[in-house]
Amino acid sequence: MAVKEYFFEGKNIDAALDAAAAQLEQDKDMLSYEVVQTASKGIFGIGATLAKIKIIVETFDEDSDNVKPESEQQDKPAQKSDSVQLPNGFEPEKISKKQKPQAEKNKESVKSEPVMIERKLTPVPDDDENVPVITEFILGLLEKLEIENGSVKISFDENGSYFTQIDGSKMGVLIGRRGEALDAAQYITNLAVNHGKDKKIRVILDSENYRAKRIATLEALANKTADKAIKHKKNQSLEPMGSYERRIIHAALSGREHITTYSIGTEPRRKVIVAYVK
Repeated sequence: MAVKEYFFEGKNIDAALDAAAAQLEQDKDMLSYEVVQTASKGIFGIGATLAKIKIIVETFDEDSDNVKPESEQQDKPAQKSDSVQLPNGFEPEKISKKQKPQAEKNKESVKSEPVMIERKLTPVPDDDENVPVITEFILGLLEKLEIENGSVKISFDENGSYFTQIDGSKMGVLIGRRGEALDAAQYITNLAVNHGKDKKIRVILDSENYRAKRIATLEALANKTADKAIKHKKNQSLEPMGSYERRIIHAALSGREHITTYSIGTEPRRKVIVAYVK
């Protein structure tokens, strides 16, 4: 007998149970579960969490009845093996087909490992009137999210935006799944600091270098997907993304040979198609 643990999420406990019943093909009322985490709405959607439950299922090993007693296994004569004995230290997983020349490989694909590009930041003047407004709003937001030891550092990026680096405890709450909470915080920050102003400014929020890491990950994903499209000569579909992330995919593949990209669907399920062209 074996014991397996399953975890399911939903907007509430009942929704998580519905997901469990559907996947395990069992009656929801017959499931025994443990609440791992209750759902939370957060503030303006920031810090929101799904309900999470754990279900333990006992399963039987189908092969357990076919296992012979140890004594029978020991009495059975050893069969002669036709396999070749390899020298000590020899690693068979290193055996591979003849590799193509590196130059030829480079023509076929683009390196798909994430490569982070550092932003070009410049200091903001001490008398900039926008800095205290941005700082006060963000620190207030961190307090509402119960993020302790919050700090804010503001610089100008290469586009003249107020690039705001935020540090503190539990920054995962501010970043959220795929940066969704961070994007929401950035949106309401821009609304707040631009309220009543004739000349609008742009504020970009970042924490733990998330923005650069995400861009590098998306660019690597774009090139990996393009490699797959070229290899199979078949269009590849990416998962739904926000408009900002879709633009990163389009830009990463804009000069790629035999590849074009376009978006399909409606928000929030709009996604990028990486298409092969002859």
